[in-house]
Amino acid sequence: MAEDVNEPIAYPTRQARPARSRRAPKTPIALSGCRPLRMTEAEVADYDGRYEYWDAESEIAWQVRDVSRQHEEPRTRLVEVVKDIAKVRGKPIAMFGSTDLQERDARGARLVAAEADEIIYLDRPDEFPDNVVVVGRLRLPDVVFEVDLTTDVRERKLALYASWGVPELWVEVPEAPMPSKRKAPGLTIHVLREGRFEMSAESAAFPTWMAREIHAALNEPVSSETTVSTLRRVGEIMARQSGTGPDDDPFLGAVRRSSRLAGWREGTAEGKAEGLLVERLSILEDLLVSRDIRVGRLRDIADRIVGLPRREVVRHALACVDYDDFLRRLPRAD
Repeated sequence: MAEDVNEPIAYPTRQARPARSRRAPKTPIALSGCRPLRMTEAEVADYDGRYEYWDAESEIAWQVRDVSRQHEEPRTRLVEVVKDIAKVRGKPIAMFGSTDLQERDARGARLVAAEADEIIYLDRPDEFPDNVVVVGRLRLPDVVFEVDLTTDVRERKLALYASWGVPELWVEVPEAPMPSKRKAPGLTIHVLREGRFEMSAESAAFPTWMAREIHAALNEPVSSETTVSTLRRVGEIMARQSGTGPDDDPFLGAVRRSSRLAGWREGTAEGKAEGLLVERLSILEDLLVSRDIRVGRLRDIADRIVGLPRREVVRHALACVDYDDFLRRLPRAD
């Protein structure tokens, strides 16, 4: 019977393991889309490559077989869109890229390690992870992000993250085609509630950000108008929660101040021009009235008046016999 992924899954709290014996490692259950690499605890500590999962009991590191651009692009887009939210929020959101989450024993030896594609902290931690977050020693990220293009977090990582107490897990299956792709495109949000992961249509860490909206944003080459509107909505909600705003962001704040200054200058210039026009029409009206000439609405012919030198306008006002004659003397507006 197929597993119902919509049902909440409860995972027991992981217990500390006893010291390892020198017996031969167990043969582990294979992970989809991965190749096994035999590694001791010391070797995995010095390993510079990428792997999905490792444990001391089997001494096997599982490396993704099909590493591709399609796997990396969603993470790159995630960084871009989250940074846009942070700007609107007016408060930094920390992201550290591909990072090991590790469980260690009392002596500091690795027991289990899982490499996340991205980790997100809504508030920058006091200690920055040096590509490693040791469970119980460093604060866990608010969101762990995984890309399942040819792999499946449900086989090992989902249970592990829940047992460690990761608050929220996002699993993205990109739209990009791949021969060894295992699941249908989409993003699933797993929120930890009372020790178990529950699927949710909406993020708890990023209020009102829906799984379908996140998936759409991660699969666009550039943000669409719809995505920009969504990012602004989420950022504004988070800004109200933190008591900050766009003006608190160094870059966006500078842009907004510059825009306001330019608008003020433009408005001031327009205001001065309007003031001069009003003054000129008022003087002309006073001159005509002083000659007992009944004046019409000068504002309606302002475009014919402003095109003439001031002395010529005055000359016409002094020479005309009535208001209609004054109008005939003025050049027609194009």
